[in-house]
Amino acid sequence: MAYEWDVFVSYPREGQVGRWVHNHFLPLLRDCLESTLAHQPRVFIDAEMPTGGVWPQQLKQALLHSQLLIPVWTPPFFRSRWCMAEWESMLAREIVLGEAVPPRGLVYPVVYSDGDHFAQRAKQTQYKRSLSAFTYPFPGFRDSATYLPFHDAMMEMAAEIEAHLATIPPWQPDWPTVEPVIDDAPPIALARL
Repeated sequence: MAYEWDVFVSYPREGQVGRWVHNHFLPLLRDCLESTLAHQPRVFIDAEMPTGGVWPQQLKQALLHSQLLIPVWTPPFFRSRWCMAEWESMLAREIVLGEAVPPRGLVYPVVYSDGDHFAQRAKQTQYKRSLSAFTYPFPGFRDSATYLPFHDAMMEMAAEIEAHLATIPPWQPDWPTVEPVIDDAPPIALARL
């Protein structure tokens, strides 16, 4: 086996960040990578997983076979057990690589909003792309004057991702993955009808 995905987009699905990712970030990321990469971009996002599969296992396999993680950092990201497990999985992979880790690592963070409530490790991360000036989740954002600088920022980002992908070490079947911490709360008893 080998890498199946160039990038794995990790984001909190609820609220305006989820709408922004689907309405603007993801389509423009794909378009800009299409203009930059020598091959058809392979972007994984959980909303496009096939129906009927075991989603935690599909998510784990996609992450295992992804070259680069693009987390969309906002306070809800750091409250999400799944987002944190995805990020921690790539950080664990960096530890396995040791000296072979690329100069900018295996994570390309995108700042959506509010760095004050990020995890300490995120606050200390030097390389991150802030798109906080362009976080309008509404479909009409595409028709605004602000969309042009957003497009420019995404084109710069695509060029950086292309350079970043060229430094990723070859795939290894034993990359570590971190499981999300699940509360051990007892199941809720439902009344019989």
